[in-house]
Amino acid sequence: MRINFIGIGAQKCASTWVHRVLSDHPDVAVLPEKEIDFFSYYYNFGYEWYERHIGEINAIKMVGEVSPSYFADVETPERVYLYNPNMKIILSLRDPVERAYSNHLHEVRLGHVTGKNLEFENGLTNNPMYFLQSCYAQQLARWLSVFPRNQIMVIFQEDIHSDPFVQAQNLYRFLGIEEDHRSWFLERKVNESIVIKNSKVDYILKRFGKFGRAIGAGNIIEIIKKNEWVYRLRRSHNQIELRKVIPPMHNETREKLRNMLANDMRELAQQLELTELPWSSWKALHIKAD
Repeated sequence: MRINFIGIGAQKCASTWVHRVLSDHPDVAVLPEKEIDFFSYYYNFGYEWYERHIGEINAIKMVGEVSPSYFADVETPERVYLYNPNMKIILSLRDPVERAYSNHLHEVRLGHVTGKNLEFENGLTNNPMYFLQSCYAQQLARWLSVFPRNQIMVIFQEDIHSDPFVQAQNLYRFLGIEEDHRSWFLERKVNESIVIKNSKVDYILKRFGKFGRAIGAGNIIEIIKKNEWVYRLRRSHNQIELRKVIPPMHNETREKLRNMLANDMRELAQQLELTELPWSSWKALHIKAD
């Protein structure tokens, strides 16, 4: 069975939420590893390698994966179309200015940013992709040049925060699967940027998870991860929220980014046939204009 839906990002825009609320749906098989990155980074490995991640699947309506690297990658839209022209595509977005800052926290967590570049303003100069990946209309135009609009669902992280169950239903409806399923992940926080206090503990936990899946105990691993006590234990004893450590964005920088992204936001609204977007950056622009 070929993969028939993908989550394409954008990066730091609730792609984990999309992956999780689909992973326990009875009508869906989601590749367990988020960010397979086949169409962006591993396309030369071929379809056999890609589909090998699916495993044995029986009586499943939808099969898919979530890789946020796809949205901004220039080659990916046409590669996806060549593989499956009927692919259903899920695009999650958030306030583009907030996304840029969250992108920075992600790079800090990965250890790609140190010293003076820990401050967002310096990090923004250091990494042009913070801004470019927030130019949503520019990226979406490439996808719309290849796929019809009705094959692309756009979901906003802000709406997920407001009513996760309704947004999950909209997602299920788009994929043509049972709408009343209630995922265990619905109430989890989306897009947390954390750093690990104890790298050895984190390494052991990840190795345990990989070993469990390798011996066919993937379902047991998922049950353990869903356990509320385990979730709270990991958060309280092994994680530091980077937002409490990294300086916040300067107000001047926020306004500058809003102005730089203004035309892209307006173009995105036109692409989506919306009169407004659920973002503070959008509202600030229109208040200023009035």
